[in-house]
Amino acid sequence: MNRSLGSWKPFFLTMVLGVPVAYWLFSHPSAPPTAVYAQQIVDAQQARGGLSDPAGVASADQLSKVFRDVSKSLKPSVVSIKNVGEQSMARSRGAVPQRMPKELEQFFGIPPDGLSEGGDGIDLPKGRVENGLGSGVIVRSDGYILTNNHVVEGASVLEVVLSDDRKFIAKLIGTDKRTDLAILKIDTSGLVAAKLGSSEKMEVGDWVIAIGSPFGLAQTVTAGIVSATNRSDQGITPYDNFIQTDAAINPGNSGGPLLNLYGEVIGINTAIASRSGGYNGICFSVPSDTAKRVLEDLINNGRVTRGVIGIEPVTLSADMARKLSLPEDTRGAVVALVTKDFPAYKAGLKKGDVITAINGTAITSDSSMRRFVGETKPGTSVRVAYLRNGKQSEVAVTIGELDERALAAASTEAVQAYGVTIGLASDETIQELGLKPGEGVEVARINRGSPLAGEMAPGMAILSINGKKTGSPIEFAEAMEAAAATGLTKIVVRDSEGDRTVKLRTR
Repeated sequence: MNRSLGSWKPFFLTMVLGVPVAYWLFSHPSAPPTAVYAQQIVDAQQARGGLSDPAGVASADQLSKVFRDVSKSLKPSVVSIKNVGEQSMARSRGAVPQRMPKELEQFFGIPPDGLSEGGDGIDLPKGRVENGLGSGVIVRSDGYILTNNHVVEGASVLEVVLSDDRKFIAKLIGTDKRTDLAILKIDTSGLVAAKLGSSEKMEVGDWVIAIGSPFGLAQTVTAGIVSATNRSDQGITPYDNFIQTDAAINPGNSGGPLLNLYGEVIGINTAIASRSGGYNGICFSVPSDTAKRVLEDLINNGRVTRGVIGIEPVTLSADMARKLSLPEDTRGAVVALVTKDFPAYKAGLKKGDVITAINGTAITSDSSMRRFVGETKPGTSVRVAYLRNGKQSEVAVTIGELDERALAAASTEAVQAYGVTIGLASDETIQELGLKPGEGVEVARINRGSPLAGEMAPGMAILSINGKKTGSPIEFAEAMEAAAATGLTKIVVRDSEGDRTVKLRTR
């Protein structure tokens, strides 16, 4: 019996080893590579040949040399800025514009715990503490420095640190919140000024270099490419028109330069898109062409001169286009409000008009319209193309000069609070929501970053605030002012689904 079993052992061994081997042989014949793989082989062979070619390596080394040269040429022009204010900003977002969306963290001037240099080298006023770090770039040899408004905002003392560690107390020459830019001046001469290049010439894919003081680490150089140009409607500034880049930018880079491979400043690093507050590969810079104009105005006049026509534009959405009986792909800016006695009012533009072009330049959003009007010299006559009741029309409008106080005083129909623009309820809204005369005001616009952005929408009516009726913009403003002292505001709103209460903390 044992002999019989022993005679089966070779058979079993053959089966155990032979079956897997046979399966592998028959299931993996020497099949020719696919066309895709064959092409990959050719590409790999060519690439390996290129890697062994000294000329290819020389080309890469030449690019490295360009990076080195740009870094060296800008080293004496890039500065660190310490913003000293009443209270520490390390755990505060007070310098962040209210319109900033949550994921667009614009607080580059805030250093993490443990990296702040503590204001060494200057006599700080009693009771003042360091407010954060930012960057800047010298634009004139006699001490003028370009940076971001949010870097210097709220500072009692501004200390500028040069590349050789010399420290100066800077004077604030002027700021422009609408582009988030500011100009400082230090009392010295013989500085190396950076050259402002043309941002208009930059294209997607172009190499760019960023220099600044991320987390207080001065003269940090990073590189990337232009990811997009003319990036607007990000809710960062009223005149959004950014260069987007993937060059690594972090807290502390704000106000520093974005450079082309010729060492020219083509942008001022301003904001990052980040859920953590750190670098995620999406960064925004104010174009140098914008900065040039702001720089000249602030140095020569102490303020920026801008045009205005007196309307509150809202980007035309597909839903709004349908309601206006327009094709869904229609692009433009809807006139939400018209300020009495301003150029648009005098020219006959009305609420509900859709502005599609100015002087032949297409208007595709509210920010593109603000930017075009704002950058047009006051006194200039422009042709405004618009749609009314589905019909195309055109009218001449003379650009006025923007006066923030006069505009605010004249805007009896526009009251902005907590990122909400409201106006008198339109006949359409009154009928649609069943409002009584004087029962509520209409939401005309919600800014991105507003604490009410997820709770309210254009076309909705606000009925009361903490029990106080809001039948007019004036009543709305008074009710909001009174509610601000309570800490918690209860706002009754009405939309197509009925009434509900929205809660807002005001302190």
